[in-house]
Amino acid sequence: MTNNDVLVIGAGHNGLAAAGYLARAGLGVTVLEARGLVGGASATEEILPALRGSSCAFTVGLLRPEVINDLELKKYGLELYHGGDAMTWTIEDGGRDYVMWSEVDETLRETRERFGAAEAEGFMSLGMDMQVVGDLLTPLLLAPPITMDELADRFDRVGAGALFDRFVTGNVRDVVEHYFTDPLLRGHFAYPGLVSFFGGPSTPGSAYVFAHHSVGEFEGHFGQWGWARGGMGAIADALAASAQAHGATVLTDQRVARIMVDDGRVTGVVTAEGREFTARVVISNLDPTTTMTALLPDEHAEQTFGEIDHRGSMARVYFAADALPQYRTDREHALHSAHTFLGPDLEVLEAAGHAQAEGRLPDAPPIEVVIEGVRDPQLRDGKRYLITTGVQQLPIELAGRSWDDARGELERLALRRLEDFAPGFSDHVLDVGSLTPQDLAREYGLPGGNIYHGAMTPDQILAGRSRYRTPVEGLYLCGSGTHPGGGVMGAPGYNGAMAVLTDLELPTPRPWAVRSGASLAERSRMYLAAATQGAAGRRLMTRLASSRTLRPAVRTFTKRKSQ
Repeated sequence: MTNNDVLVIGAGHNGLAAAGYLARAGLGVTVLEARGLVGGASATEEILPALRGSSCAFTVGLLRPEVINDLELKKYGLELYHGGDAMTWTIEDGGRDYVMWSEVDETLRETRERFGAAEAEGFMSLGMDMQVVGDLLTPLLLAPPITMDELADRFDRVGAGALFDRFVTGNVRDVVEHYFTDPLLRGHFAYPGLVSFFGGPSTPGSAYVFAHHSVGEFEGHFGQWGWARGGMGAIADALAASAQAHGATVLTDQRVARIMVDDGRVTGVVTAEGREFTARVVISNLDPTTTMTALLPDEHAEQTFGEIDHRGSMARVYFAADALPQYRTDREHALHSAHTFLGPDLEVLEAAGHAQAEGRLPDAPPIEVVIEGVRDPQLRDGKRYLITTGVQQLPIELAGRSWDDARGELERLALRRLEDFAPGFSDHVLDVGSLTPQDLAREYGLPGGNIYHGAMTPDQILAGRSRYRTPVEGLYLCGSGTHPGGGVMGAPGYNGAMAVLTDLELPTPRPWAVRSGASLAERSRMYLAAATQGAAGRRLMTRLASSRTLRPAVRTFTKRKSQ
């Protein structure tokens, strides 16, 4: 029997973040992880023989700068880097393509030259509106959740009620059709709204999945994202090292089988091998359903937070290849370092949503492609590359068969779609592997294969998400099933830890409350976004932001203020 102040169930990135904050507060903390490595879905693993990579999550854009700074993650080995000039590259079935560059002026010029001035103005207007949405959502991240009505009031008070309707309660089809007319641009921007989502672009609630990314930033700049050297496991490794440096113990291969409760209060946990750990506080990084129904004694297992919608899954298919895919476009050079989207189209995405509802694989789904080894030599083996693809809008259960039975078909489907855009690529494939929705559920503890621990729809965000404090005294939650939800953010881990510290009457790093008021930069962005609602304002802002000489001013304009 091992005694602790706090036990953390699960060494996913949120559990490790919570452990880091609690250890820095002087508490004795032990983290128990079922797998043989830390990170959960933010891990770097050997995916195919001699090829390591990020198994699930792979981009860094949502990780909160407060968490990076508070826990000194760079001191403990985390190296974040920008992947190059091209951030995303979208190719449609006919071969037309589109690049979002790291500099706004380059993206605006690309948009204007390939699609016309009106589409460039649409991109500028979308970016301005998304910054306003992000400015209104960001102060809510590291704080107890507010209600949907309170969020609507925040938008209304600054004259942004239309943005609330569009980005929070609406659907992503209406969003992209508001700003763009070209099918390629519409598909490019709709795709992020369907990540681990049940439905298609027209499904209500898909707009918020898209808007959730408005809180993202990289090195303090809105609209940017980057990568972790060594893959996403480097984030978990740094979090673990930071917590351990302040006294926490992190144990792997320790699957928690039961949470012990005595007289309504948590007393510790028992592992699958029968090892007991006692503590006055247990904080679970697992999803709320597993924590509250599978781990608690029967008399407490009914104390759940209501029915959680876990629908909306995805799959990863990995290829080992001795050459990079050569895509069929008119672009002079391939942009393999970019996060690549192949074939996103509104009607194709709608069809995939129908297939998902019917429990079948889509016929020709869009796929995303990431090749980490292009940027990071640690993640390739000589001339062998790991090609990671993602297929969204998949059902957790297939009609009439299991995902294990359908694995080969899924892998062939992903390869066929790659071949559609990069003819001849299959000749260079040496090996293949995959993670199906069922694999995500059973190997990574993602119920329903949903990477967010539950759908990120308007009824399951903010105060509609599971609470940090459970009905069992001393038992807390800190995973993605709590506010503010999914993605490699660290914010749920922070908030879960703050709930514990608050209840123990220990100091928190900053006031655990919603930041009131807007900064000067945020107010300026709101005024300028309002100005772009008119045609003349859009044209002027687009012309100014397209100027290479005004790039420093644009960078200042997109600078975010951490809490």
